[in-house]
This record gives sequence, C-alpha cells and structure tokens, in this order.
Amino acid sequence: MTGSVPVTGGDGAEAGLATAAWLADHHGRAWTDDAARARLPRGEDTRRPEILSQALASAGLRGRMVTRRPDRIDPATLPAILFDFEGTPFVLARAAKGRFQIVETALGGLESDLTARELRHRARRVAMLVTPQDRAEDSDSGPSGHWFWRPMRENRWAWVQIVIAALAVNVLALAMPIFVMNVYDRVIPNLAFVTLTTLALGVGLAVTLDFALRSVRAGVLERIGRRLDVGVSASLFRHALGLRPGDMPGGALGTATFLRDFDTVREFFGSQSLVALIDLVFIGIFIAVLWLIVGPLAFVPLIAIPIMLALAIGAQIPMGNAVARAQSAANRRQKVLIEALAGLETVKTLNAEPVMQKEWDAATAAAARVSGRSRFWSNFASNGTMVIQQGVSIGIITWGVFLIADGRISIGALIAANILSGRALAPLGAIAQTVFRAQYARRAMRSISELMAVPAERGDTISSPLTVAEGRVATQALSFTYPGSLTPAVSDLTLDIAPGEIVALVGRVGSGKSTLGKLLCGLLAPGQGTILIDGQNATQYDPAELRRGVGYLPQEPELFTGTLGENLTIGAPRATPEDIARALSLSGMDSFVASLPNGLGTFIGERGGNLSGGQRQGVALARLILRRPPVLFLDEPTNAMDRDMESQVTERLSALRDDGIALILCTHRPGLAALAGRMVVMDRGRKVLDGPSQEVLGTLKQAALTHSQEAR
Repeated sequence: MTGSVPVTGGDGAEAGLATAAWLADHHGRAWTDDAARARLPRGEDTRRPEILSQALASAGLRGRMVTRRPDRIDPATLPAILFDFEGTPFVLARAAKGRFQIVETALGGLESDLTARELRHRARRVAMLVTPQDRAEDSDSGPSGHWFWRPMRENRWAWVQIVIAALAVNVLALAMPIFVMNVYDRVIPNLAFVTLTTLALGVGLAVTLDFALRSVRAGVLERIGRRLDVGVSASLFRHALGLRPGDMPGGALGTATFLRDFDTVREFFGSQSLVALIDLVFIGIFIAVLWLIVGPLAFVPLIAIPIMLALAIGAQIPMGNAVARAQSAANRRQKVLIEALAGLETVKTLNAEPVMQKEWDAATAAAARVSGRSRFWSNFASNGTMVIQQGVSIGIITWGVFLIADGRISIGALIAANILSGRALAPLGAIAQTVFRAQYARRAMRSISELMAVPAERGDTISSPLTVAEGRVATQALSFTYPGSLTPAVSDLTLDIAPGEIVALVGRVGSGKSTLGKLLCGLLAPGQGTILIDGQNATQYDPAELRRGVGYLPQEPELFTGTLGENLTIGAPRATPEDIARALSLSGMDSFVASLPNGLGTFIGERGGNLSGGQRQGVALARLILRRPPVLFLDEPTNAMDRDMESQVTERLSALRDDGIALILCTHRPGLAALAGRMVVMDRGRKVLDGPSQEVLGTLKQAALTHSQEAR
C-alpha cells in the first residue's frame, strides 16, 4: 500500500493528529497514524500547540505560533492552522477576495467557506504557520541540530539576561568600596552626617538591587536548567529508544550510563559555577577602578591573576586523568549494582552473595581511590588560590601604607582598594572547582555525543507511507552474523509465507529461529539478502509501521511495573473492551483475568514478578494479539505453560487462520507444531527441510530411525 494515508477524522485529543495528517498530505509528505503516534508522548492531547508541532515535525513540517487576526494572515503562508475557542485546531486552506476556505479536520475533513467576520467569530487570534522543514530557516541539519548546543541557542535570550544581570551586579559591587572610602575620607573628618545618611541610603539601594538581580539571575539559571533537563533528556531518551538493541554502545547498561552522565552537564550549565566563569569577564572593571583610586596598587591583583589561573589550570592535568578514571570506576560500580539487583533471585539461589559483595567492594574501593586523588588536586588548587588572595591583601596594605605616608593615597582609598581587590579575585577563588566540574561536563558531553552519533533506526520524520496490509512474508538469500561471531546465525535463507498460513519453525537450539524473528520485525538488520513484506523491502517501511504489521513475541517476554491492563494496552492504547476480551480469549487468559478480584486493575509487580512464567507468557501473547498485526512470529510462546494451558492456547490460536493472519511458530512442542500445516526445519542457520507438516515429520522420523540403526 503506497501513497499518503487518507485523513481520518477524529475529535478531542486526536484532532491535532488529523490536522497534521491533512497538512502532510497537502505537502506530499509521508504519513501514517501509527508512525506519527510512535514519535509523540503517549496520552498527550494533540490539540496542544507543542504536541501538534511535534506531530508536524514527524512529517517534515515546522509549525511556528504567531499572534494574528485569522483574517489578516498572509495568503502566501497558507495553509495554516487556526484554533477555535475550545482549542481544537482546523486548517485555513485558502483566502481570496474576502472569502476563507477552512477544513475541519476533526470532522473528517469537512470544508466550509466563510466571510472574514464569520472566521473571526470562529477562530482565536493565534495561528500556527506551517513550513516544509527543508525550506525552514532553522533546519535540523548540520551543527544547528546538535543535541545540546541547539537547545542552548534556543535559550539565548535567557543567557543574554544572565550576562546583563552579571554586568549590573559587578557594577553595583563598586558601591560598597566607594561608600567606605567616602566615609573614611569625607564623613569622619568633617562629621558630615547628612552626607553619611545620603551615602548610606545610596549603598543600601545598591545592595537591594544587587540582591534582586542575583535572585533573578538564579531564577533564570534554574529555568534554563529545567528546560535543558526536560527537553534534552527527552531527546536523549528518544534517541536511545530509537537504537536497535545491538547498536547500543556498551549495551543497555552503557547506554543508561550515558544518559545518567547528562546530569553532570545539566548541573554545570545550570549552576553558579557558570556564573563564576561569566564574572571572570568583568574583572577588568575592578582593576580599572582600582587604578583610578590607588594607581600602582592595582598591579598587585593584576600580577596575582595569571598566577591563580596558572595554578588552577596546572592542577587540571592530574585532575583530568583522575576524572576519566573516576567515571570508569563509577560505571563499573553501577554495573555491579544493576546486575546484582536485577538477578537477585539467581544470586540468592546460587549463594553468590559473597561474589557480588566482593565485586561491589572492589568497585567501591577503586572509586574511592580515584575520587580521593581528584579531591586532593582540587583542594590543592583551591587552597593555593586562597593563599594568593591573602597575599594580595597583605601586599596592598603594606604597599598602601608607604603610599599614604607619601601622601599619594588616603586611608579610605586603601581600605576601598583592599575590598575591590578581594571582589576582583573572588571569581578566581572558585576557578579550580569550576574548571574541575567543567572537565566532568566535557567528558560527559563527549560520551553522550558518541551515543547520539549512532544512527537511530527511526528518524524524526516519517520515512515512508507504506503500511503492512496483507501479511505476506518472504526472505531472499537472507544472512546475518552477530558482531564478534565467525558463524552466521542465519545463512542464505529463502522463505515465502502467505497470508493466513500457519508455519512451524523447528530446529535445534541455536539454529537461527529466534534470530529470524528479530530480523523480520526489524530488531536486527540483515547482513545480506532481502526481507520482503507484502512484496516491499522491509527497509522501506517506517519501523513503527513494520512492527505494527509484524508482531514478534520473544522467548522471554518483558512485562513492566504496573497493572495488568496497563501492560496489555501499552502497545494498543486505543483498544476497546471488546478488543481486550478477544485478545485475552485467544491467548487463553480470559478465565485467569476473570478470576482476579481486581481484574485488569491487578498490580502485577516489578517486571510482572507477581505472575507465574506461564501467566507472563499469556499476558505477553494477549498484548501482541491486541495490536492485530497481519503477521505474528511467536518464539516458544508456550514453553512456560502447563499442558492444559498449552492445549487451550493451541486450540484458540487456530482461529487466527480465519482472520488471514500469517502465523509463524517457533516451537519444540509437538502439540503446538501440529497446529501448522507447513513445517520448516532449520539447522545452523540454514533451511534444511520445508513442506507440509506431515511430510516433514515423516522425513524427520525416517532420518532419526536411520541414524539410530547406524549408531547400533
């Protein structure tokens, strides 16, 4: 099936999706509802502009909100999206000679012709202008699409506010030393109390403004940190979910570590450490004022500045090596923790607690050693800068006394100079710790960039409008070898499975059956050969559509923390009660669910831990059937079930033949294999037998008999 999917009407939360579908069709962009939903947060109202914008982005369109009267929108920018007074979007398609054509996508594409007055009474004074992304000013290509710097640029006005606030704070910091100088030089000698009151009010106002600006700056930093945390974290997690399991650097644990590293980046760019770096720019203000007040005394802090910088930067060489080892040690400890807790039952049944404890203690000791080395150099640099600051104060006071004796400066000027020098060097006091944290952030960014450089199987935009409709599966000379393996898991495999056909896939352990299932649903990419779904190369399908059409049940299916109903509908959120009842019946789970006091609301524990192995398999099977894929690949779907439950499931699965579903069964169970009219035998990744089940079974029995006789 090719071409754009027809726009379907909808209302409520789905109205935005229908609007995006209409615009995708108008601009000739690939679109399917399932592929679009796979790129949106689950359960969000697509009428919200930010969610609607994401839906448009999945079709390669960019939406930009503007405040404008609906009848004043430039016709050259149409079609555009308008919103009625309930927030439901619709399309303003054309405007000419005072007439406006709208398309109510929530009502199935109903078209209406309105006057300007009617349009103003229909739509709010906001609109979303829609532009094809390849013609938009800000595309995702090139450097502008960097996972971190692009969101930073989007907050550039906030950073401008921070710099302006920093400038104002540093200028206001001059108020206190000037106040002190005037009090000592003018107020005290002359007992000028009116002047004192005026100066006190002025410096009090400066201190108040300083407090307000610092508070505002902290709030802006917090807002930036929050935006980065929400936006970038979502982007990173979305990219991680978009990777094929075999493409994850370091496996699932390594990828989780990369995502955790983002906390280091966010904390640096949203903390006072960055403020200290910004304040470094304004050191020149204090040195210049020092020169105006006390002349040559300004050379004392001026000479100290490069010394403090050299000390801080020099300490980073050993600290940099320590940072790399610290991150490695932390990752090792995290790995031990996750493996021990995830496999706690196995650890206990094998009495392996001492082994895991030893691993944990070794990892903790290594982390402690490296952290101690990092703290030593950090403290060394911090203490060194503190000593230099104290030396600067001593130098200013000592030299200043001689200048006072020569009548070149006043006592008030000397005191003000000491205060100013301390303020000038204050950002440098934290420079060692700031650079240390910057190193952590830089290494974390490098690690995350490695993750983001791995191509995702699914881009931000829908790659194809193809959908799986018939359920015909074919492979042509298909081969696949796992990384690091010399032997192919699947080798030169050619198959053709028709819609409605039930095929049993049998073979010894390691014969490539499970690998074939992962290849068919796109979890693995073929090394050689081709997979055809409905006559189209599987790579032409958007991954979300491919997996909607080819359902795959692994040998050890995963359930998630939550209720039974939540686990069933995680892949089919719009399923009706009738759909759920059908899926439970076909999987043999209907009587089990009916016996539960809370039914579908039953909490099943972490990873389904409150259920037996057979029950978990039954829930996973029902969850897959609920999606109604035209092709079902079931890998040992009954291996944890008892004989009665297996017989029930086998009997009910036969009904799928009447629905035209292609059913591929990987099994060692004779009862389940008997359901198939065709049997394919695999050995060492190759197809060795293929034909009607009875003929293949007869051939296998004859081969076994011959082998037995030869063995005698």
